[in-house]
Amino acid sequence: MDGKVLIHRAEVNGLYNPEISLSEMIGNSRIVIEPDARLDDGDVIHIGQIPFQILHTPGHTMGGICLYCEPEKFLLSGDTLFRGTWGRTDLPTGDFKSIMRSITNKLLILPEDTIIYPGHGKSSMIREEEPIYYNLQPRKY
Repeated sequence: MDGKVLIHRAEVNGLYNPEISLSEMIGNSRIVIEPDARLDDGDVIHIGQIPFQILHTPGHTMGGICLYCEPEKFLLSGDTLFRGTWGRTDLPTGDFKSIMRSITNKLLILPEDTIIYPGHGKSSMIREEEPIYYNLQPRKY
């Protein structure tokens, strides 16, 4: 089975810029891959029969996305939202204010029983992460 390379529209130019993609830091001087599709906020993609809504969540990068599966009540949050914290914002095109807006305006409005699967680390639920952002309370482990 062939995979597809999908990228948010805001990331395309940075893909080919080594100062943004940091490709030279990992030993690649030039990115040669071409995306199969450019994604926008609100687009829906399918993995098999399972639909995923694209949520544009800038902050970790300007074209960061999360994938929300409403029928199964879960979110693939990538490097935007982790259990008890948020993703790095100190890399090229990262922005702290943007990631906070993405989390509070796009993710925490999802149903509270939505399971969060981050890019790495333990899973969580929206209801467990809300107090961190709305009440400035640390997460209770």
